[in-house]
Order: sequence, then C-alpha cells, then structure tokens
Amino acid sequence: MQRLLWGGRTMGRLKPVGPRRGIIVFAGQGDTRLDTRLDRHPVFVRALADVSELCGQKIPPPSALGENSSQVERQMALAAYHMSAFDCLKDLGYEPVAAAGISLGEFAAAMVSGALSRVQGYKAVLARARCMQEYAGQGTMMAVLGLRMDVLSVLLRDAAWKVIYVSATYGDRVHLLSGSHDDLGAIRAEVANRGGRTVPVPSGIPSHCILMERVVPCLTSALQNLLWTNPEIPWISGIDGFVTRDAAKIQFRLVRQTVEPVSWPHVHNTLSYLHANVIDGGPGHSVSRMAKSSPGLFVVASSDDIKPW
Repeated sequence: MQRLLWGGRTMGRLKPVGPRRGIIVFAGQGDTRLDTRLDRHPVFVRALADVSELCGQKIPPPSALGENSSQVERQMALAAYHMSAFDCLKDLGYEPVAAAGISLGEFAAAMVSGALSRVQGYKAVLARARCMQEYAGQGTMMAVLGLRMDVLSVLLRDAAWKVIYVSATYGDRVHLLSGSHDDLGAIRAEVANRGGRTVPVPSGIPSHCILMERVVPCLTSALQNLLWTNPEIPWISGIDGFVTRDAAKIQFRLVRQTVEPVSWPHVHNTLSYLHANVIDGGPGHSVSRMAKSSPGLFVVASSDDIKPW
C-alpha cells in the first residue's frame, strides 16, 4: 500500500464519514472556464471589498480580468473567489477533511487548513502577486492537448534552442508549457503537425519554471513576515501531492512551487489514497473535470451547488 508523509511521519487514510465530507481542491490561474455566477453574490462582493481595501486598489471579479490585468488583480480576485466559494459550500454543510491546491490554489488551501488566517492568507497572495509582477521572467503559458509526454519531450528536445519548459502535467495528454511569447508561438505549428492542439492560458507570466527564479528570494522574505500556525487539517501540495500539518513546510513549498512544475497525477494518487471525495473549490470546473477522469475520485460538491442569493 502506498505510504505518504504527514509532517514527517507515515499517515493513513482519512475517515470517509458522510457524503458531505471530502478534500477541498482549489485550482489556479490556468482555469480558463470561470464560473461567473458568484460575481454578484453578497459573500463574494464582501470578499472583493476586503481584498480591494488590503491592496489599496479596486480588484475586479475574475470574469472581468483581461490580457492587461496586473498580477495583483488576477491573483487577489481568484483568492477572493476561492474563499467565497469555500464559505458558501461550508454554509451548505460541506466539510473539508484536508485542503489541496494547484498553483495559486495552494494559498487558499493554506487558509482553509488553518496554516494562515484569512487576513494573513490574503497578505501572502498579495506578496506573491507583487513579487511576480516585479521579478517574473518575460513570457506566458500555453496548454498542449492531445500529445503524450514522450512525444512532447521529443518535440521540446528538437526545439532545444527555444526557451520553453513543461510547467504542469494534468494527464497523459494534457500539459502546460511556460516560455517566451515568441517561442511558444513558434512551437504551435509543431504541436499541430504531431496531432495536438494548443490553448492560450491567461496567466500573464511563465509560472512553475526556472524563469520565475528571481521571485523566490522576494517571496521567501515576504512569507517569513507573516503569522503561521500548524494547520488543523492536512495541507496537500499541488507539485507532488506531499501532505503535511507543519506550517514551516507549507511556507517552504508555497515558495518553491513558483519554480517547480505541477503534477496532477501525484495529487490524484494522494487524494485517492486519503479520501475518495473531492470538493471543487473553483474558480472554474477544471478540478471537477480532472477528478471525474481520475479513477477512484468522486466530486461531491462544486460551485454548481451554490444557490442563487
């Protein structure tokens, strides 16, 4: 049986008690199909007001974000959405037994787990956004669909002169690339020639690769100045499925994820081992789609369950 580390020791499965209990999973900025039904929900409106006050500027809802939106606008809007969705689902009786996240979603997971308070968590996201806005390398992200990793690896090897990195793997034929605008544009034709297709990802930065290395010292310093506590429920990394209840390890991994690729297969292994039920924390439905296509996982709640106000 698979063995997982929980704060430095072996852990077992979490008790699957009740249909409304599960592991809540938050997606990142790459979730392009946003659910806009929360835009005018009172809970979300209040959350947007809170993050706007913290940032000293008006933060628009995710549905209003555009190509020229700043990292502060992008990341704070999604953080507000994540926590609003969590509050609404909790009011409906859904109870997280652990919290996981993909990319930016790891910060929401840190708040839900109890490692960071709501205010401290928003400050952490703001620090991340400002560090990335200041120090991120030039570039963006692009999804590659329909190519196996071995085929994609050969393609990237043959195009070794291009500044392109695999920044996330969500399945055998679903990957994200990070790199310069020109190089990602140039490789699209090669992907199509091999039977794949590409989809732009509105991240505004080349996340989860070495192009983000200058962000690391900035974010490290910022997170050290926040108030951390060991979480009440396990926190799960979107990079490798690592599980912990140690606040120091969460802090370290929230920094390292800026330069390390996301691996949904590793997260899937952890989720299926710990608890079969998944609560989709949004902002879109990418977590639900991945969970439904992953053996052993069942989506028990998502933003679709949030009733009109």
